Amino acid sequence: MPKRKPDRSSAVDSSALVKKKRLEDEDDEEEMEEVDIQVQEAEVGIIERIVMKNFMCHGLLDVRLGPHVNFIIGRNGSGKSAVVTALVVGLGGLASVTNRGSKVRSFVKTGKQTAEVEIHLRNRGLDAYKHDQYGDKIIIHRKISADGGARYSLKSERGKLVSDKWEEVKKIKDFFNIQVENPVAILNQDTSRNFLHSKSPLDKYKFFLKATQLEQMKDQYDEANASKEKTIASIQQYEKTLPALRDEVSRWEEKFKNLGTISDLKAKVKSLKHEMAWAFVVEKEKSLEPDQKSIKQEEARLPKFVQKVEEFKGKVEQCQTQLKTVQAQLLTVTEEAERLKPELKEKRDVLNAARVALRSAENDTRTVERDVRNITSERQQIQQRIQELQQSAQHDYEAERLKRQEKIQAVEEQLRAAEGRQRTTQHEREQFQAAVSKCKNELYNLQRDERAKQTEKETCERNLQTLMGARNNRVKRFGAWVPNALAKVDEWYRQGKFHQKPRGPLGACFQLRDQTWALALEVCLRALIHTFVCHDHHDEKLLEQIFQQELGNRRRPAIITCPFKNTVHDISRFRVKGTNYPTVFDIIECEDPVVSNALIDQRGIENIILIPESAEARQVMMNRPPTNCKEAFTRESDYMYCKPTFRYYSSDKNSAQFLTADVEEEIAVQRETVRRLTQELTDVQEARQTLQRDIATNQRQEKKCETQLMKLSENVNNLTYELNELKNVEDPAPVDITTLEEDVQNYTQQIAALEERRAEVNDVRTQKAAECQEAEKAFRAIEDQMKARANSDIPLKDELNTAQMALDEAQQHRKHYQDRLKEQESDINKLKKRIAAKQKEIEEDVGKAGQICAERINTRRMPKNIEREITQINIQIKKEEETQGDPVEITRQYKETKERYLCIQKDVRSFKKFIQVAPTEDSEGTKDLKSLSGGERSFSTVCFILSLWNAMESPFRCLDEFDVYMDLVNRRISMDMMLQMTRNQTTKQFIFLTPQDMSQLSNSVAGRPRIFQMPDPDRSHGQTTLPFRRQADEEEEEG
Repeated sequence: MPKRKPDRSSAVDSSALVKKKRLEDEDDEEEMEEVDIQVQEAEVGIIERIVMKNFMCHGLLDVRLGPHVNFIIGRNGSGKSAVVTALVVGLGGLASVTNRGSKVRSFVKTGKQTAEVEIHLRNRGLDAYKHDQYGDKIIIHRKISADGGARYSLKSERGKLVSDKWEEVKKIKDFFNIQVENPVAILNQDTSRNFLHSKSPLDKYKFFLKATQLEQMKDQYDEANASKEKTIASIQQYEKTLPALRDEVSRWEEKFKNLGTISDLKAKVKSLKHEMAWAFVVEKEKSLEPDQKSIKQEEARLPKFVQKVEEFKGKVEQCQTQLKTVQAQLLTVTEEAERLKPELKEKRDVLNAARVALRSAENDTRTVERDVRNITSERQQIQQRIQELQQSAQHDYEAERLKRQEKIQAVEEQLRAAEGRQRTTQHEREQFQAAVSKCKNELYNLQRDERAKQTEKETCERNLQTLMGARNNRVKRFGAWVPNALAKVDEWYRQGKFHQKPRGPLGACFQLRDQTWALALEVCLRALIHTFVCHDHHDEKLLEQIFQQELGNRRRPAIITCPFKNTVHDISRFRVKGTNYPTVFDIIECEDPVVSNALIDQRGIENIILIPESAEARQVMMNRPPTNCKEAFTRESDYMYCKPTFRYYSSDKNSAQFLTADVEEEIAVQRETVRRLTQELTDVQEARQTLQRDIATNQRQEKKCETQLMKLSENVNNLTYELNELKNVEDPAPVDITTLEEDVQNYTQQIAALEERRAEVNDVRTQKAAECQEAEKAFRAIEDQMKARANSDIPLKDELNTAQMALDEAQQHRKHYQDRLKEQESDINKLKKRIAAKQKEIEEDVGKAGQICAERINTRRMPKNIEREITQINIQIKKEEETQGDPVEITRQYKETKERYLCIQKDVRSFKKFIQVAPTEDSEGTKDLKSLSGGERSFSTVCFILSLWNAMESPFRCLDEFDVYMDLVNRRISMDMMLQMTRNQTTKQFIFLTPQDMSQLSNSVAGRPRIFQMPDPDRSHGQTTLPFRRQADEEEEEG
């Protein structure tokens, strides 16, 4: 390159700009040292780490980058550009983009077989890519083989492999907007050098188009449209020829397959016969495995039944001992109470005698006091009479008597009339009272009927809601919570929490062969319809947790715990025999052995028969019940027990709720029932209101009569009193007070005698009261002892009942497990006999197979399949012997036809893919920029790139040796401009590669830049220093 004289004006301006910049930097250095600028870091897309192994000149290099500004410095030849190449290649860039080679295999270090590149991308915050799979970091690992192969591994933050697809890498780059092939995002050394050497504005425009990817998009779009039309025409032409060609390939392929030699086919037939001989043995051995597995399971369960039998034997003995103990205690208490009865009777007699004596003394006292009061009163009256007689004068007593007699007659007439009105009003009141009482009784009955019908209506409405909800889901009949609970059971079972999947509700696990028995079976099974069945107590606890979540404190269904079996119990010995009537077991259609076994164990459905008519059922169960029959049910759900303890019970249920198949019919019935009950409730309420009105009317009339009776009674009393007063008036006799004075003296003597008598009676009464109190105290003491004995035997009786119930239950369980133990032993003996017979057959078959083929052949094929294949091969041998074509011609035609078909098919597939077209370069411009030096062109390049950085959204930018050909002044200005850019874009990552020392820039960059020092190049293989002049001299000459 020819040298050029420097431009003075540009040098002066640059020198002045440098001086001004130095003064500003010196003023800010102290502040930058004291203040640490807080930088907001990017959360996604930036590079945290680049690891290279056997890549280009590096055996192993680990480059850790900061979130903002990074400098990779090192001597020439230390491998700085290899880091940029690793970044491009690791993120899926083409090898040609790096300008370091045309194939990725050229990046494998000399002498090594593979190279590895690992790039760590930050993946945090709300904009993270699949954060639930990758975490806060995405690790992209690419392994390159020297033979040209390469593969990706995408791992999470913890190193877990998430994907190995190139499409996933492409999605990550698109999501983070990473542009590894964009020269503005990653400007390598060669691209920068070519750009600097070119002085054409057209090259810079082309560089701009390439950086913004506008040119590539335009060319690809144009060529894609043209290729699309051609491809569609080619695909249509090829698709027309493919069916015929496919049929031709099939015909030649069939002929080609039939070219096997007859000897090979016969040898194969012989081999298949040997295999078939041993296949019979293998088949019988496999048929033996289920029996062996079953006998192990049954023998493993045998100790459990033995343990249960012994356990309940001990429990029976324990209950019998407890029952005897309670009976002895109760007998002792009873005997003690019996011993106290004579003493209690004696004390009661004494108390009664003392009370009689006390009452007699009290009566005597009251008699004496009454006599004293009467005599005293009479004495006072006589004394008043004497005074009246002495003071009275002579009157006309005859006229007064006649007048008084007339008044007496008038009062008597008024009294008779008032008493008549009183009797009439009293009769009317009694009639109103009777009417009120009758209405109240009727009202009580109506209110009771109203409550009953209201309860029945609410029940029907709930049933109707349940049935309407169960139109599309049958299990909703058993409760609105049941579908959610069953869904949770299925989910927990898929997660492996349950050992065996619980079954329930049992009513939803089977169907009825005859729907007319639905009501009878609901009454028969009762609560078992809602019951769930678990395999063990572990599953029971998990099911209880589900019930707690779905039901809370509401009533929960029962849970039965018993080991699940894959077969239904053998009930042939214990089921009902000797009758044509079906059992409950016959009516139920169930494919789940667990549900069938639960119904057999808990309800004994094999011992319950179904008889349509009640009269017929009574006749059968009273006179000739079938063998093993315990209960019978009719279609109306009445049920009875057989003789000798025949009992008959009627059911109060009218319709089935859970086991019916036709929900719509049941919904119609329930709706009609609700309508009928609503009408009946309305009628009852109207009748109740009528009765209430009648009661109120009669009560008002009754009160009116009572008011009249009170007034009439008062009038009658007044008239009676007036009449008595008139009648008690006596005519005065001649005045003689001597007799009256004698009577007064006699009364005074009687009063004195009675006073003495009263004192004696009071003493006797006090004595008798003390004796009565002592007798009552003694009686109460004995009575308290009796009550204590009586109260003490109540808990003993309850304990006796409890002990008796426990004994009955233990005896039932002991009998149940004894029967199950016998059944288990019988099943084991049957299995042993069956296994022995099969083993004998297998030994015979092994001997026969050994005669055919001495070496055992372990095959998985069925003998029927082998025999069928032998037959087909024999037919093929026969055909080949009859007609066999030219093998060479058939082989040639088959290969050519197939190759032509596959070629066309491949072309069709490839045409259907998206075609990527590489951009074409325009003609170069005619104008060059010869007026700029090398350093100035570097400076203008930096300015151009910085302007493009503002227009792109890539999370990181990378420049390799951006300061090439620059002098110290332009390098400092360029560096300041780039650092200013980093301050403005704190959420972007910047990676600068330079051979210069950047330690002096630590305090002038926001957030403290990360500087990575490359290791010195390896000169141990004989390489010496190249005879280059010092860089400063070169820069001076360039300037």
